[in-house]
Amino acid sequence: MHINSSYLLCLSAGLVYDSLMLKHQCVCGNAHIHPEHAGRVQSIWSRLQETGLLNRCERIRGRKASLDEIQSVHSEFHTLLYGTSPLNRHKLDHKKLLGPISQNMYAVLPCGGIGVDSDTVWNEVHSSAAVRMAVGSVIELAFKVAAGELKNGFAVVRPPGHHAEESTAMGFCFFNSVAITAKLLQQKLGVGNILIVDW
Repeated sequence: MHINSSYLLCLSAGLVYDSLMLKHQCVCGNAHIHPEHAGRVQSIWSRLQETGLLNRCERIRGRKASLDEIQSVHSEFHTLLYGTSPLNRHKLDHKKLLGPISQNMYAVLPCGGIGVDSDTVWNEVHSSAAVRMAVGSVIELAFKVAAGELKNGFAVVRPPGHHAEESTAMGFCFFNSVAITAKLLQQKLGVGNILIVDW
């Protein structure tokens, strides 16, 4: 396949961000005691503006990942538990939510907030929407890069996702946005090899 070099010069870097992800906060309200908090992405966003990099990138509109997209990697119970808000959870088939719930599912943190472990805070009102926005934004950006619409991209998202396992939230992460995106790129676009680098 031959690609015109002038076409490549027109391609730009994509950038995705949505302020909805800032609402994923510990109910204690003290960001100083939580290493993963909204200030982290706010700082990144401010720096992108200060340096002028924001204006040199193409803004991509984020979106919430669908439950089906999330279930490409995660169990149905895990997806419903962390991917639905309390307002929508009552509409679901309750048999699907009768998974391996234990008293250790949520823990009271030293700060008084709720979490799934000492690092991973949970806000019953806002976290599910923020988590789905983070995953959907990574998917949206990666598909545009894979389709050749963008040269590359940077997703300013939270909570992060790379530590989450099929049925376990941990290390600040609820859904593994990287694994979900890789799986969907393979399934929907036929992308072969995907290199994932974590540093």
